[in-house]
Amino acid sequence: MVKNERGSTLLVVMLMMLVFTILGLSIISTSIGGAKRTEVREEQITDDLESIRTLGEAVAYIKKTIETDFNKDNPDMSVSEYSTNIIEQKIIKNPYDYKIQNISNNPEYEIKQNEDFTRVLLVTSGKYKQIVYITGMPSFLKYAVGSRGILTLNGSTYIEKGNIYANEKLVLSNQAKYIYAGSNLVEDTFFPSVSAGENNQIDSHLFIENEEIEYCNNMNCYSGNIKNEGSFHSLSIKDLNNAFEPFAPIFSKEDTEFVDVDIIQTFKEKLKTSGFVANNNNPTIEELILGGMVSSSVQKISSFENLDNSSSIKGYLYVPPAKEEGDEVDDDPNSDIYIDTSNLIMSDKSKWVVIDGNAVIENIGNEIMNVSANILITGNLTIRGDIAFNSTIYVLGDTTINNVNISGYDDGELILMTQGKLEIARINKFKNDVVNSIKAYLYTDNELEVAEVYAMGSYLYIEGGIFAKGNLEVNAYRGTVEDKNTHIEFVKGKKNDPTSSRLIIKNNKKLFLNQAQGLPKINRLEVMTDLMSK
Repeated sequence: MVKNERGSTLLVVMLMMLVFTILGLSIISTSIGGAKRTEVREEQITDDLESIRTLGEAVAYIKKTIETDFNKDNPDMSVSEYSTNIIEQKIIKNPYDYKIQNISNNPEYEIKQNEDFTRVLLVTSGKYKQIVYITGMPSFLKYAVGSRGILTLNGSTYIEKGNIYANEKLVLSNQAKYIYAGSNLVEDTFFPSVSAGENNQIDSHLFIENEEIEYCNNMNCYSGNIKNEGSFHSLSIKDLNNAFEPFAPIFSKEDTEFVDVDIIQTFKEKLKTSGFVANNNNPTIEELILGGMVSSSVQKISSFENLDNSSSIKGYLYVPPAKEEGDEVDDDPNSDIYIDTSNLIMSDKSKWVVIDGNAVIENIGNEIMNVSANILITGNLTIRGDIAFNSTIYVLGDTTINNVNISGYDDGELILMTQGKLEIARINKFKNDVVNSIKAYLYTDNELEVAEVYAMGSYLYIEGGIFAKGNLEVNAYRGTVEDKNTHIEFVKGKKNDPTSSRLIIKNNKKLFLNQAQGLPKINRLEVMTDLMSK
């Protein structure tokens, strides 16, 4: 039987043509789909870039408007004129149709817009948004840590959020100093670090006006508390990663004028608003204190218990009995004034407690001492013990924060500005599992002595910042510690884990809003921004 295979070749050819046609159509379909997806993605990227650009322009417009229309042209305008002429007419109703909202009345801010120049604005563009703060605050509140002189970071300070400022010079080392049993000692550790987000994205900036950096990494940086100058070498800005572990900040130049604090003038202003009077227009602090002794608006107190909260009282004055009688109190070893109460709570933050002498805020009891009051101190201040703060404090002398466990009262914060030397040591000492933090800005106006911060045996988490008008030296260890009675045993943390630092600083620009009445008066407004978000 003979098979007839005529026509089979044609069928095979047609089948192959069908297969190739299907494959071709699939490839074309895939290509078209890919092209469309590329086009859509390209449009999304274009839209995102356009939104980000518009957002940046809007923020720049706000900054320029405040700088030109208020700071340069009319810094003495009233709050009412400022609200109407600048905020509403020029910023909210801007000629470029930028989407800017005034959210100062939101529950999380609740700013008294008829009394205060501070404003919180929300700028939006597409799916992006950014919070902008306008406030008459001093510049130091913008930074996590900084100095108008030389900033020295010995060891492993961790900047969880915020920027670093060094006006004259930045000095870095991977050794940190500490004092134990009266001896000046040094411990090897890691360099400082900033935080990194997704894909190691860095948001912290380093501002160095003179672009001068020194660093030491040879484990011979210090002999006791003496700096070995030969171990420190110049570091180029482009090599910044060599002196931060594991993440370095982004180098930047500050483009706004630095606004300093005048503590003496601010002290006088707070006295005047608290009912202290004088016979001349430019009184000394001593003359205002004497005027407070006879003012009907000032209550003289001999204890910090049960203060009179009546509306007729604007301020409170504690004067040591010996000083009232004209004796020389400074030579008396018992002249320190102790805040002798477990709770100093004042609901009206426009009133000030004035202490004429050296003050000690010390808790020697078993319960936490609560301090929620604004305080003016003409002498030195010492803080010791378990204390929760919600206060602004001005000190004309030195401030020592030593052997203390410190926290925030009612989720509050401490803004402390001292005219003299600032020393911080033994905070939450030898604790390795501390999770509480203090919301605080700590500032010293002293230009002659080095402000010192030690976080070696201490553990300190600051939500706010530390700043010195003069030189500031910060010593911090990364890892755990234990007191062995004869020495401190240090156990190093991991190089790639900066969160194990014993000094963590998280800048929070919202804190000043809660203490607006306590902040110093300045003749210009600052514009600050939070990070851009979706």
